Amino acid sequence: AKRSANSHERADRSTSSFPFQSNTFFTYTLMIQLLRLITFHIVFALARPRLAHSFTSQPSSSSTMFEDPVLANLQKVDPTIESYETIKHIIQSSAEGFIVDGKTSTTSETKPYFVKYVDPKKYSNKAWADLRRTIHYTRTEVRFYNEILPLMKENLNHEQVTPTVYLAQYDLNGLMDEDESTEAKEEGSTLDPQYDENDTSVLEGKYGVLVMDNAIAVNECFQKSPLRLGMAYKSVDALAQFHASAFQRPEILSKVSNRLCRYGGSYHLKNRNPKELQHMVQAWDDFKKCVGPVAKSGFFDDIKMQKLGKRILDTAEYISNELSPSPNCPFATIVHGDYKAMNIMFRGKESDFDQDQDVSDIPTPLLIDFASTGVGLGMSDLAMHIAQIALPEDLENNNLETKLVSYYCKCLKDSLPDDMQSVYSQDDALRHYRLATVDYFRFILGRQWKGATLETFEKRSKDTNFAMVNRDVEAALKFVERTDLYLREIEQEMKEQRS
Repeated sequence: AKRSANSHERADRSTSSFPFQSNTFFTYTLMIQLLRLITFHIVFALARPRLAHSFTSQPSSSSTMFEDPVLANLQKVDPTIESYETIKHIIQSSAEGFIVDGKTSTTSETKPYFVKYVDPKKYSNKAWADLRRTIHYTRTEVRFYNEILPLMKENLNHEQVTPTVYLAQYDLNGLMDEDESTEAKEEGSTLDPQYDENDTSVLEGKYGVLVMDNAIAVNECFQKSPLRLGMAYKSVDALAQFHASAFQRPEILSKVSNRLCRYGGSYHLKNRNPKELQHMVQAWDDFKKCVGPVAKSGFFDDIKMQKLGKRILDTAEYISNELSPSPNCPFATIVHGDYKAMNIMFRGKESDFDQDQDVSDIPTPLLIDFASTGVGLGMSDLAMHIAQIALPEDLENNNLETKLVSYYCKCLKDSLPDDMQSVYSQDDALRHYRLATVDYFRFILGRQWKGATLETFEKRSKDTNFAMVNRDVEAALKFVERTDLYLREIEQEMKEQRS
């Protein structure tokens, strides 16, 4: 590549000395230059390390003009890494993930990593309210690993909660104040960063990055969705232990509230775009029209069922407030915020999780994706989790919902200190679970079911990142039934409070 470049420079000097040569000679000379230029780029490309898929290059202060962010951050972890191979590139709505094997200059062995990278410029098509949430996600997750997880480990019954994290960094300077809350705000403020498709300079060079072990390779983990009984129980056990580590501990929760999400949860009403509530009634009317032909006869006949969208809208603020404890409130804890099957790394073999087998001896799963972690009630995680993982036949034939709620309460009690084991009564837990179920339905209806059709459900049916209530029409109808039942109890509670 160096020889080609020098030859190119010589050719430039010789042709510039003879600007008035004959057309034939000029054409011949130009062809020679083009061939040399093409050769230079081919040799240069072959000499470079293998780069990740389609990443926008970032400005670099090094001698090279462009820098691959995956390689650059791997080298922060291990300076001897000179290249890497991308095993899998995962593209999601708020981040990109790279499963890679890092190759060092000192050994022939490779090391498996997972790199999560957020380049805000890639999401400049989003309105600021949505891009702002994406930026908050990466800030929250970096802070969780650096500041909160070490505090929680002191109260956990097992050492490892997450895959080993080697690097957690962000630079969002100029996009938001370091003390800015994750709570959503109305669009249009003169203080909002100004950008459009023609000018994204304000987003240039901003990023969030995590580098951690590839848990599938290093910890022999696997992911699965949906979850049958054995894995469902183990996932609930892991969740209860996570909650117990900060349950009614204001010294931890105050920092969680200040540094992560004041209102924990990706679907918390105060973290969502305010426009989502405006579509609630129309989204429900669309859903009835969409699934009406396949629902059982009379499913939508009851007047309360017909007006479910309006009922959700009318109760949304009350329910959200009931699920929003301060760090000093009873039952407050740290919530994961996005507790779905694909954020759980089960350790062992899938065959270890037999339906009827006792899973207490199987290692606790590792958890990932703490982008929405904050203060809340543990039942907000559990309600989302059950809607995410449960097959309709397990809900109906195995009474899975009741079993998992009871099992969660048992595991939480077992994980708390002796003097706290009686503070969370079954009645309080069930009330919170019902509130959280309706709250999660509000999010699903306004965000995921708006404009959905039977074809939409079919397209999502194999996508494990979607909740079962978004992938399976029967699971969605079971979710509607549970929501209607629990909402009637909440409406009665609200009526009694008014009187």
